[in-house]
Amino acid sequence: MSRVSCAGLFLSLLIVSACQPAAPPVKHYQMKGQILAVLPDVQQLTLKHEDIAGFMPAMTMNYRVATPELLDGRTPGELITATLEVSDTVMHLTRITHTGSAPLAQSPTATSMAAALLAEGDRVPDTALIDDHDRRRSFAEWQGSLTLVTFIYTRCPDPNFCPLMDQNFSTIQRAVAEDPALKGHVKLVSVSFDPEHDTPAVLAAHAAAHKADPAVWTYLTGDRATIDKFIGRFGIGLVAADKPDMIGHNLRTALVGTDGRIVKFYTGSDWTPGAALADLRTALRQS
Repeated sequence: MSRVSCAGLFLSLLIVSACQPAAPPVKHYQMKGQILAVLPDVQQLTLKHEDIAGFMPAMTMNYRVATPELLDGRTPGELITATLEVSDTVMHLTRITHTGSAPLAQSPTATSMAAALLAEGDRVPDTALIDDHDRRRSFAEWQGSLTLVTFIYTRCPDPNFCPLMDQNFSTIQRAVAEDPALKGHVKLVSVSFDPEHDTPAVLAAHAAAHKADPAVWTYLTGDRATIDKFIGRFGIGLVAADKPDMIGHNLRTALVGTDGRIVKFYTGSDWTPGAALADLRTALRQS
């Protein structure tokens, strides 16, 4: 083969390689905690864990395990260390090591908070919430549209948490308005998990500050019990922080299809509006 043809082949391979979508980045975090419940039917463990460095504060929530075998021998009260694997498409435990046991001190309410964690393909349960205009809303109203759902509280001081989710949604709202293919087919929903402070009036002011178009972007709240159950289904865990007006929490955003089923989860703050817009276009073509 000539040098020219070799160079041409090499250039072609580079072009093909550049056109291939990059695989979602995978991160691994080490965690330590106690098993509160074993849920083999949904291949999950409810864990009360310590801070996960670089990812989330200490809290109680459910975690999927990568294989059913990882549940073998697991018991409530068991102390473990584990490896948590996280990407845009998965968040599950890939390794679990027994380190001891201790009496359970967690309340039944907390241990069941995330017992029905939603997975990709699951239908989002219809839930009665309150919007930023103090109107009662049923989550089923968003069926028929592609919907991005995220979870925030308006007092969040960390620019890489709730403010970043607001910023991402603001960017997506502008892009949808400028894209004839997406315009009219995409909705954005931000659910506050701080209903004691984030009243409809507070959410309305917050929505106005972010220029949320009510035809596209809705802020929701609700009573404490309803909010806790709803966010738990999406894998959101809350813990009290050092200051009374702060809430420790993790981040998850979900893309919900026109049929009301989860298409994809975005875990943490690493996802970008561009990636979500690409997924919205793909989901729209497939719907």
